[in-house]
Amino acid sequence: MGNKSHWENIQGEAKEYDALIPKLIPYYHEQNDLIISLIPFKTDSELKVLDLGGGTGNLALLILRTFLNSKVTVFDVAEKMLDICKVKLASYNDKTDFIQGDFTVENLGGGYDLIISSLAIHHLEDDRKKDTYNMIYISLEPGGTFLNRDIVLGATPALTKEYEALWKRFINSNGEDPDIWFDRYLNEDIPASVEDQIGWLKKTGFDEVGCHWRHLNFAIFGGRKVKA
Repeated sequence: MGNKSHWENIQGEAKEYDALIPKLIPYYHEQNDLIISLIPFKTDSELKVLDLGGGTGNLALLILRTFLNSKVTVFDVAEKMLDICKVKLASYNDKTDFIQGDFTVENLGGGYDLIISSLAIHHLEDDRKKDTYNMIYISLEPGGTFLNRDIVLGATPALTKEYEALWKRFINSNGEDPDIWFDRYLNEDIPASVEDQIGWLKKTGFDEVGCHWRHLNFAIFGGRKVKA
């Protein structure tokens, strides 16, 4: 997933990721908290969780802290990200597994109650997004939930342009160069609209599909696998 330069960039920034990401992603920590709140299981549930593109493990750590009987598999292509993730989750080593590889082509496993993805699927072309959503659906238990936090397009080209301008202003306000990051976005990312992706999830078979949160070109959306 993604091109080589993207993953080289990610590898090089692994150590700085946790400090950098809130400067680039509006309401990053608030989004994490909302994702945890949207997980429709009791906190004492025994959950099997898959974190696709789990990076340095920020969401995985929140899940393990909130759902004390959960077990989390973190799947990421960047080895250095996973190295940091393993350190961060070291106190949960009996409840975590780590897979380094491309989750769009490798076996995801199955029986998951929850699959989450964060800022990863937008690197895929649209047909590969659809294929990935189908793989996620197959890997979920009936009644399981999928939640995706990602960068998205606006519903129209004009809205996309407006959102991108405001996003650049946000990056600049945090002392980062918006042109550098925006050029990388244009060269490396392939976002789709929330509207299109909700349609793809429904076509895949997901139920209770919806967009739970949106700010400019960032959104949290997902659905549930129909119970048997």
